[in-house]
Amino acid sequence: MMKNVGIKLVSGAIGGMLVIGSVIVPANYAFASETVQENKEQEFMFTYEEIQSMENFFSNVNEKEFYNAFEQAIIETQSEFIDPSVATELLGITQQVQEKNTPVLRGKVTLTAKAGAKAIKAVMNKVGKKGWNAMLKKVESTTGTELVVLHWESITKFLDYAVDFNGDIEDALEDFLVKKAGFNRTIAHWVAKTFIFIVL
Repeated sequence: MMKNVGIKLVSGAIGGMLVIGSVIVPANYAFASETVQENKEQEFMFTYEEIQSMENFFSNVNEKEFYNAFEQAIIETQSEFIDPSVATELLGITQQVQEKNTPVLRGKVTLTAKAGAKAIKAVMNKVGKKGWNAMLKKVESTTGTELVVLHWESITKFLDYAVDFNGDIEDALEDFLVKKAGFNRTIAHWVAKTFIFIVL
């Protein structure tokens, strides 16, 4: 995994669905401070400390540990899902991506924002708010980082934003993370790629 001058791009999913890649991140873009300063008059969803913590985490994430954290979280909290069978689906895709057999997943990032938002909402509804936040709490406990951008409430706001976005679902999330959540553009791009495969 690249340090300082780069981060490893994990284009997979927060339900355990990652597609491995890499992207160079200049050191002066690795954290949220510049983005926050440039937009200091704009009110973001998260505090400066939350943004900086999340960007630092995503800049230095170990994808293997990240996989394991989500897989374990899914297994331990699936009884709290509205439809526990969705856990099998998420874990199945996780295994497929870990084996790098991912062509079926790649095309899904090109869904329009509106269609993608509908698909994400459908899967999240199978998990349910209680199950989703329980799963994220387990991940946060394992990683030692509060990933508020992935909480049910944050994703729900994104889905509302995506419905009126003119572009694909990945671009919609990247735009949302920069304009509404205060993320650095490079990290937002990584998080967007990572998250989109949660339910697609």
